[in-house]
Amino acid sequence: MKKIIENDSVSLRRLGRDGFRSRLIYANQWHILRTVLFVTLFASFGFAQDRPALTLNQISVLLKNGVSSARIAQLVEQRGVGFELNEAALRQLKAGGADEFVLSTVKRMAARYTDEQQRRKRLEEISRPKSVEEGKREEEVTLRMEEVRKRLQEKTRRSEEEKKIAKDQKPQQPKAEKGTQEASRKVEESKGRAQEEARQKPQKGTGATLLSQEDVGQVASLRNVMSSEGGEVSGEVVNNSKQTLRDLQLQIIYSWRWKNETHPGKDDPGMARYHVLNREIPSGQTARFDYKPSPPLAVREDGQFDITVKVVGFAQVFPQGAQR
Repeated sequence: MKKIIENDSVSLRRLGRDGFRSRLIYANQWHILRTVLFVTLFASFGFAQDRPALTLNQISVLLKNGVSSARIAQLVEQRGVGFELNEAALRQLKAGGADEFVLSTVKRMAARYTDEQQRRKRLEEISRPKSVEEGKREEEVTLRMEEVRKRLQEKTRRSEEEKKIAKDQKPQQPKAEKGTQEASRKVEESKGRAQEEARQKPQKGTGATLLSQEDVGQVASLRNVMSSEGGEVSGEVVNNSKQTLRDLQLQIIYSWRWKNETHPGKDDPGMARYHVLNREIPSGQTARFDYKPSPPLAVREDGQFDITVKVVGFAQVFPQGAQR
């Protein structure tokens, strides 16, 4: 009986040892299998340049298995990524534990992937054979562009011909100078009429003489002359002679100055007006004058008036019997 128990004890001990060994072998086998799996995974990542780009799920697996950020970033740099980094992908990476180093690397490579896809798409569109309809549309567009180009050329040619004709027909005298001379001619005509009227005007009880323009400045002069934008003129006439003056005639010249003298307009509003002082001015005395044009001057934006006032005639009165 004792022998049987001893034999049973030996069997039990042997069975325990065998079970422990079985468990140990099983654990070692699982460890070896897991190691092989990781080695295979890292070996596949080691040949990054010969393998396709990393997918979002592959990067998530690396993060889940505790691979370091430096190693993940290195693999992303080597192999690139095959996805666009949208909001959903970004949330998945952050949820998997990706830090800023990994995220910045993925963003850069994802941007490169997007550019590559767009470039490939453009190349495909260029190399893609065109359909008959597309060829017809492109041909129509080309014909229209050619027609527009011809019209522009014809328009340019006509414009140059018109400019050449206008240049040939243009008088040698500039328009601004022509307008000024026309205004001067009108002034001289008005001046001649005023002088003629003064000569023919009878003088009762006195003798009168009308001096020439050269002597006017020595006999009568102006001072304190002022003008407004509306063309109103005021000032004083001084009698510098020893005789009394009467019917003194003032000439107010409104000369028009174009803003662009090289391209003046056609309607020059320049003019000359006359104002007569119906009073006598004793020797050494002054007389004030005020003149307001009627109708008023035109208000325009293409130029302005230069106003000039001068004495153009007067009657110099001598007492009867006095030597002139």
